[in-house]
Amino acid sequence: MHDLLTPIKSGLKKSLGVLWFLTKIIIPITCVIKCLEYFGLLEQMSAFFTPVTTWIGLPGETVLPLMLGFFTNFYASLGIIDNLALSSSQITVLALMLGICHELPIESAICSSTGLKAYQSILLRLITAFLAGFLLNALYTVIGG
Repeated sequence: MHDLLTPIKSGLKKSLGVLWFLTKIIIPITCVIKCLEYFGLLEQMSAFFTPVTTWIGLPGETVLPLMLGFFTNFYASLGIIDNLALSSSQITVLALMLGICHELPIESAICSSTGLKAYQSILLRLITAFLAGFLLNALYTVIGG
């Protein structure tokens, strides 16, 4: 019986560690987004980026989770995505783009060890992410997603 409790305790401890890690990221980002929203800055940012994000079928305010995902990690993006009113197709386009192009500073450094220059890696992944987002949005438009 004692052998059964050891992995349960270990798993619970690890799970609580992950929960605490996510909480430290998502709650502050949610607070910042709510402040931006309260002071009207989110609307201004949205209006500024709408011409670019419209090409990929996303509203302007999705530039925040995109930028956070591109330069930090997925978890920061999740804190914002949760606060936006997005359709399932928009979330899918956003997720595809973040899956292709995330944590650019870290992953570009890793890619540079293979001989690929950092700027080439960043440019390739950004272009690929936006092209994939555009194509998926076009597919959704054609098939009605």
